[in-house]
Amino acid sequence: ENLLLERQKDNDLISTSDKRLVGELRRLILDGRLLPGPKITEIQIADMFDVSRTPVKLALRTLEVEGLISKREGKGYIIVNLNEEDVFKAFEVRGVLEGLAAGTLAKTGISSQLEQQLLKIIEDIDKVLSAALSFDKIVSNYDDLNGLFHTLIMSKCNNDFIDSAYSKLRNLPLLQLRSLVASGVKVEEELMRFKFSNMQHRLILEAIKKSDSQRAETLMREHANQVPIFSKILTEEVRQRTNDWPI
Repeated sequence: ENLLLERQKDNDLISTSDKRLVGELRRLILDGRLLPGPKITEIQIADMFDVSRTPVKLALRTLEVEGLISKREGKGYIIVNLNEEDVFKAFEVRGVLEGLAAGTLAKTGISSQLEQQLLKIIEDIDKVLSAALSFDKIVSNYDDLNGLFHTLIMSKCNNDFIDSAYSKLRNLPLLQLRSLVASGVKVEEELMRFKFSNMQHRLILEAIKKSDSQRAETLMREHANQVPIFSKILTEEVRQRTNDWPI
């Protein structure tokens, strides 16, 4: 329940435009265009993107929770020195925990209420991906729904030790269940990735409903472990194709 309340609180604060700012900053960090060392401030980021300090404050707070930046003594933040190998190892552990949560839920049984909640999320994602929306809006809505799908399984799997173990990883870079890395460089490819991901959601739910714990665990682990792979591909794409960063 704490995860859900925490997530809802963040969603109430962050608008679509704010999420876009978070995404832009996240990509700049992952792309290596914002480097560890020099401090970054609210004023600096506000000037960089020509926005007020309010959305910048929320964006920096979000990135701090994700573990990409940390507060420095005095004012401002510094970018965390990312070790790619360590991030991949941490994602492997997250995949194990998410897989275990899905497998445990399949083993202990899913309530009809939770089943309907997860199914509605899947259907809502399908609607978002087929709607005539801007790419930023699609990413924002997908991020919310995708995060909720994973959070529900993690928090409702009838094993509090799984969520407790995950909480120790939560502040490592990009290990939040809702840390989505998306690029507007190849929109069609991105939309296909989201559709494939949602198809995996459907397969995971089917395995849970059928009490096939082994399949549910395997599918969820594969699904979770795609995140760092796609993140690396996307940042490489951005690095190669984008030359008009606002810095």
